[in-house]
Amino acid sequence: MRIGFIGAGRVGFTLGKYLREHGADISGYYSRTAEHAKEAALFTDTRMYDDPDKLIKDSDCIYLTVSDNAIEPCFRELDSKYNLTGKIICHTSGAMSSKAFADSKHEVYGYSVHPNFAVSDKLTSYLNFRNAFITIEGSHQHLGEIVEFYKNLGFHVGVISAESKPKYHAASVFASNFVCGIYGTAVRLLTECGFSDESAHLALKGLFLGNATGVAENGPVSQLTGPAERCDTKTIKKHLKVLSEQDAELYKLLTSETLTLAKEKNVDRDYSALESLLAAK
Repeated sequence: MRIGFIGAGRVGFTLGKYLREHGADISGYYSRTAEHAKEAALFTDTRMYDDPDKLIKDSDCIYLTVSDNAIEPCFRELDSKYNLTGKIICHTSGAMSSKAFADSKHEVYGYSVHPNFAVSDKLTSYLNFRNAFITIEGSHQHLGEIVEFYKNLGFHVGVISAESKPKYHAASVFASNFVCGIYGTAVRLLTECGFSDESAHLALKGLFLGNATGVAENGPVSQLTGPAERCDTKTIKKHLKVLSEQDAELYKLLTSETLTLAKEKNVDRDYSALESLLAAK
C-alpha cells in the first residue's frame, strides 16, 4: 500500500516520517503551499508533488492531513477534479468520522485514522510517536488491512463507530487540552502567591510529572491523594475561601469529579460532609 499525503502540517510531517522510518512505502506530499510540501518531502526523504493528480495516481492510499474544517472541502475538490476510483482515503481528525467522504462520485474507501497523541512539533514529535494509540473508523472493505498495518508497526489500535467519534474526541480533550488549562490555573495561583513564572513551573514540575506517570501506569483511582480523597473538608473550606468566584466554581466541579474516584478507592469512608459542602451555595 503506497501512501501519499495531501497537506504538510504537523501531523503530515510526523506520520509520514514515522511510517517512512518503519518501512512504509510513501509516495510524497502535495500542499497548496509548495514550500511546505517541499519541506515535508525533504524531511521524509520522499517526493514533492506540484500536482495532486500525480500524487493520486502514484498512491493507493491518500491521507488528507489538513485542518478539520478543510477536510470536506479538500475532498470535494479532489473528488470533482480527479479519478479517485478504488483509492483508500483517510483523514486524521479525532472528532470527524469517515462520513466526511460520503457521496463521492467515485468508488472510494474512506477512513478516519486518528493518532491519539499530542503532535506539538512537526520536526520532533515523530521521535515519540510509537506511544500513540491509533483509533480507526470507516469502510469495512479495507478496515482489517489498515488495522493490521498499524499493528505491524507496533501500535496499539482500536476500532470504533462513526457515532462514537465526538465523544471519543471529547475524552481526549479532557485528558490533554483541559490538563493544560488546569496546570495553567495552578501556575497563575502560585504567581499570585509571589512566585515568578519560572519558579512556579519548577515548583509544580515534579508533582505534575510524578502524578501523570502514576495515573498513566496505575490508573486515577490508585493514584488519587489529596484533601478530597481524605474527606478533609477543613482544608477544602480554606481553599474555597481564598479563591476567586470563578476559580472556586472550577475547584468545586473538579472536586465533585474527584469525589467519584475517592468513593471507589475508599468504599467504607463517609463522604457525606464533603458532599454537603460541595452542594452548598
